[in-house]
Amino acid sequence: MEPALPLPNPGPSGTNAERGFKKAILRLVKGGPERLAIEAGQIDAIIDPVSGNAILLPDAQRALIERKAGFRSLIGLAFDWYWEQDECYRFVSHRGATDDVDGFTEEGIIGKALWDLSIDNMSEADWRTHRQQLEWRVIFRDLEIRRADPAGEVRYLSISGEPIFDDRNRFKGYRGITRDITERKHAEALVREPHRFARTILDALAAPIAILDQAGVMLSVNQAWHAFATTHSGVGTGVVVGSNYLAACDDACGVEQADGMAVAAGIRQVIGGERTLFRYDYACDSAAGRCWFALSVTGIIGNGNGSAVVSCEDITERRRGELLLGLELDVARCLADASTAAAALQAVIRVICETQGWDCGRYFCLDQSAGVLRFAGSWGVPTAVVEQFLHKSRGMVFRPGAGLAGRVCQSGQPLWVLDGARGASTRGAGVSPTALAPETGENGACVFPVTAEDKVIGVLAFSGSDVREPDDRMLQAVHSIGSLLGRFLRRQEEVDALRRSEQRFRVLNDLTSDWYWEQDSEFRFTQVVGCSAFDAAGILGMTHWDLPNVVLAGGWAEHKSQLAARWSFCDFEFATVHPDGTHAYYSICGEPVYDDAGTFTGYCGTGVDITKRKRAEIALRESEARLRALAGPSSN
Repeated sequence: MEPALPLPNPGPSGTNAERGFKKAILRLVKGGPERLAIEAGQIDAIIDPVSGNAILLPDAQRALIERKAGFRSLIGLAFDWYWEQDECYRFVSHRGATDDVDGFTEEGIIGKALWDLSIDNMSEADWRTHRQQLEWRVIFRDLEIRRADPAGEVRYLSISGEPIFDDRNRFKGYRGITRDITERKHAEALVREPHRFARTILDALAAPIAILDQAGVMLSVNQAWHAFATTHSGVGTGVVVGSNYLAACDDACGVEQADGMAVAAGIRQVIGGERTLFRYDYACDSAAGRCWFALSVTGIIGNGNGSAVVSCEDITERRRGELLLGLELDVARCLADASTAAAALQAVIRVICETQGWDCGRYFCLDQSAGVLRFAGSWGVPTAVVEQFLHKSRGMVFRPGAGLAGRVCQSGQPLWVLDGARGASTRGAGVSPTALAPETGENGACVFPVTAEDKVIGVLAFSGSDVREPDDRMLQAVHSIGSLLGRFLRRQEEVDALRRSEQRFRVLNDLTSDWYWEQDSEFRFTQVVGCSAFDAAGILGMTHWDLPNVVLAGGWAEHKSQLAARWSFCDFEFATVHPDGTHAYYSICGEPVYDDAGTFTGYCGTGVDITKRKRAEIALRESEARLRALAGPSSN
């Protein structure tokens, strides 16, 4: 084959050019069969004998150009740039599917590795992870990077790549594609913004909130729910996102079983559309003690996965307020039902201990004359330790300022020992945690004053392991209970004093008279008590002058005038005639009675049987008369 002559451009610039190029090719070919094959279009290229390069024939060149254009169009739909890297991960080629190159300019990245470029969303740890992937020769997909283009606009790119190996399986570098995902990221940001705003609001709420799907699986919770689940134990508190909240409620056991069944049933009704709202109050335990929550379940209307919203409102303060109000009512009921101070003290101490979970309580009464506090009553749970402690307390005496009871008596303010065994917290200045007898082995105590007319008349002291820091409502309840009990005890003291006075009067009356009587404003008998001269029931409604068989020297006129003048009278004597003709003699005394308005309401008085004395006096007079008669006139 002869040396090739300069060949014309085989590009599609015209038919004449193509014919000239084809004749030049045919001159290079010596064999007849080859010429025929070229003429028939069966050969796409020949080898230049000088350079050894393949020369495409016009038809093949047009087909190749069309295939490249089609390939370029297709890859333009799939990605924006194609790139290649050497074995050191440096870019050796970077071409766009179109002439518009907005990701990186070829001049700006050739010879650089990806981490050498101006990318601002990848940390050092991210780059270490990416380099490790390259060292492992793995295919990586959708590595998202962020950078500013020459115009200063932030752009987001997604890069995917695969390793390249030669025929001998030697690593030659990486090749891959880059897609501009800026518009997609902006769209995602617009979509996420309302969700981010809603999430911020949800996390800002103090109430624990959880989202459940149709099956009861927990899809999402706010920050308050995380805190609630880690600090409280109760129905459903241990459920995490991805677990079934309904199943946890169904599986509740022990004291939580009833609450779990009720909550599960209510949630199913809301999810099933049978009701729009379900509310349920339940208790759970925490480090701070017993807590109460109001659980609310509402349905979600929409096409999302969520079907119900569960929220928990902390109602501990309200619930404790209700319990303390109930305690105050129970104390008032105990005082209303008690007939004695001892019974009232025991009932009140017991109801306080049972309501608050305390083990025992004692009452120390202030002895005003001696100026000391003396043990006056107690109640405790029936355990050997508590009973021994209460038995030892019976002889205790505190002076004001001594011990917790003495300090409360002196200050008039309540005191709490929250952790006496550890000496951790005592509410009250200068109080020793061990001042309350440690025989119980308890760590807490509560001591508060009992008052009447703003004066301390005694002290209530309670011991227990569940004594908590008092809040304002507890302090209010303590003040109310101390005041209620103080008024009752003071009133009971007055009642007891009056009862003792009446008892003494009754004894004296029994010693000085035989019966007691009362009359109304018309001087008619309304009450007769004791052994009287008449049948007590038979004379009610009568006056003294209406009494049967009464003999009164001089008549009733003078006595009636004394009654009309509201005079007191003493030793008013009258007699009654017995069926056998004998006389019985009686003496009465009386006082007018007035009501609070000063209106006369009648008389009251006593009566004495003086028959023996009068008969003795009569017999003496008769004896003296007989003696004078025997002596005759000379004796005068």
